[in-house]
Amino acid sequence: MLRRALLLITILGTTLLPAQEKGFTLSDAILKARDYYPERLTGLQWIPNTSSWSYVQDDVLMRGQVGKSADRVIATVADLNKGLQPVDSLTRIPSVEWTDAQTFLFSVGTHTYAYNVAKKTSGLRITSAKDAENEDHDEAYGKIAFTRHGNLFIAGLGDSITQVTFDGADGIVNGEAVHRQEYGITKGTFWSPDGSMLAFYRMDETMVTPYYVEDITTTPSTFKKFRYPMAGQTSHHVTLGVYNTRSGKTVFIDPEGPADHYLTNISWDPDNQHIHIILLNRATDHFKVMRYDAITGEAERMLFEERNEKWLEPEHPFTFLKKSPSRYIHWSQRDGWWHLYLYDVGQGMVRQLTKGNWVVKDILGFDKREQNVFVSGTDMIDEKDPKGAMDTHLYRVELATGRTVKLTAQPGTHRGQLSTDGDYLIDQWSSLTVPGRTEVLDASIGKVVKLLKDSDDPMMKMKKGTIEFVQVRGEQGAVLNGRLIKPSNFQSRQQYPVIVYTYNGPHVQLVTNSYLGGAQLWMLEAAERGYLVFTLDGHGSGNRGQAFEQVIYRQLGITEVKDQLHGADYLKSLPYVDGSRMAVHGWSFGGHVTAALMLRAPDVFKVGVAGGAVQDWRLYEVMYTERYMDTPEENPQGYAETALPDSAANLKGDLLLIHDNMDETVVPQHALRFLKSCVDKGIHPDFFYYPGHAHNVRGRDRVHLYTEVLDYIDEKFLGKGH
Repeated sequence: MLRRALLLITILGTTLLPAQEKGFTLSDAILKARDYYPERLTGLQWIPNTSSWSYVQDDVLMRGQVGKSADRVIATVADLNKGLQPVDSLTRIPSVEWTDAQTFLFSVGTHTYAYNVAKKTSGLRITSAKDAENEDHDEAYGKIAFTRHGNLFIAGLGDSITQVTFDGADGIVNGEAVHRQEYGITKGTFWSPDGSMLAFYRMDETMVTPYYVEDITTTPSTFKKFRYPMAGQTSHHVTLGVYNTRSGKTVFIDPEGPADHYLTNISWDPDNQHIHIILLNRATDHFKVMRYDAITGEAERMLFEERNEKWLEPEHPFTFLKKSPSRYIHWSQRDGWWHLYLYDVGQGMVRQLTKGNWVVKDILGFDKREQNVFVSGTDMIDEKDPKGAMDTHLYRVELATGRTVKLTAQPGTHRGQLSTDGDYLIDQWSSLTVPGRTEVLDASIGKVVKLLKDSDDPMMKMKKGTIEFVQVRGEQGAVLNGRLIKPSNFQSRQQYPVIVYTYNGPHVQLVTNSYLGGAQLWMLEAAERGYLVFTLDGHGSGNRGQAFEQVIYRQLGITEVKDQLHGADYLKSLPYVDGSRMAVHGWSFGGHVTAALMLRAPDVFKVGVAGGAVQDWRLYEVMYTERYMDTPEENPQGYAETALPDSAANLKGDLLLIHDNMDETVVPQHALRFLKSCVDKGIHPDFFYYPGHAHNVRGRDRVHLYTEVLDYIDEKFLGKGH
């Protein structure tokens, strides 16, 4: 009887206890990361010339509309398959692109189909090639530009394919992104507005010294060859061709200046007869905006130019106005912040549109009358309290006056899509406290007219730590934004070891007012092991204005390291931090900062894990390095001071170097050069090589990577590891 009573009490007590919080593994954090992020509406986009949007739900393409409570079905998988079989077949709704209110396009393999919503029919539109790369769709006119073996082709309606270039060979490529995708270059082809002309890059790399990485999957191993211009060395030559689809002829633009300058920000004039190029000199301190005749290839005139004593980095082609086709918007940092300027092709600058201590990030579009342009950007940034840099908001800017209205009231990271008539905005946003919301806004005033999704936090019932934003005073007294993750069982009277995760390089911002504060899931898993995980965006990182970024000029990694040391001082001032157990980890630029911290402040960090690290800027590419460092000939002291192999003898703590043997970004020579210096100096770092991977480790092997990273730190601090 007593045993039965005790058993009953035990059962009742168990049922009254709160549900056990579930944790997640490192494998889950990497391979199942999507499961731990808030749900979003898949494929959400506006339907042209309507107040409706489409999205995918349970493999059905749905339609929602302002003013309508119920959403409707547009098409099912079965609907799409009716026009595909027996040639093709779908098992789920593919990505779609609307061309008008009744038609959307989708691709299956090499085939592009058009689906008519009213008729519920699919028809074959274009057939590309099986080995096509760098596809650039001109949907309105039924063409696809693509590359194959260094040459450029155009697929037309039906199955017609036209070869545009014939000189593709070793060291010569057409229609691909050039200048190693710096200066806003993400593709190599540019359709004219009416689809009759195709501008394309031609890159001649034959003068660039070949570089080789080893492919171990063959027996014996073979070597992959590519061209890699290192700082101060001969760079490739780029030209711009223009192919006329009507005549079948190609002309090449005749840019003035040295052959190794940068051709960036290609933009077509609305008249389909002219093309604009920003010609940036190799020193990156001067550019000219040139207007060319696309029919003859001849230069018509220079529209304007810009100079900067440190560097310029134009990243955005012009955005032309449709109703006033001679007017366009130009991006510039000439006042110290990324802002928009209204220009006229004939008259020059009309006015500066946006002003103040904030950064414009994107142009979303115009209203129907083109009286307003809609943009996204940071909040105002107070240098004494720069938390505004962590937010992204949506704005309406009046073209006639530059008057700017913030449309999003709640702090967070807002991403907007503007309807084609400019009446409404879809606002998808999150913050550290809001997992995710999707709303439709009245674009004129920012009022929420419909809530589309209020996402639950998928980690609400998970065993995870707390995330908080902090501020640290760095070099030159600047206030820096940081993020601190604590374990779920954090005790303020206990002292914890710390993992500092860093990048701290140009164009990158790690600390954002978004879900999880911008943290990666592996950081939360690391916190559950008993660590504090800390990240600091120091000088040189993105979205803080030009002055904040240009502090790093001619000394990459010097001020950045000092800022991270200020972060370390802040951590050691906290009563719950064990200052004797601090580790640092980063990849690429962050790998450089990690290794530099271990060498320049050997008594601060006891453990470092540097992945894909730049060890010597003389071994890095022309386009990136010379912008920030000038050439080794012009800045020998800067290159010498930042070369880490020369400081290898300073290493006191445990340093694990990780590199990928197929890395074409930070070539393996960096790691090997550092290791050779260590051998010469009798220093013993640890080293791990990832065969078959490029710059970083992806896929299932990423679990192995972060097991290696965290177990290495565990072994040194907690006495456990593999």
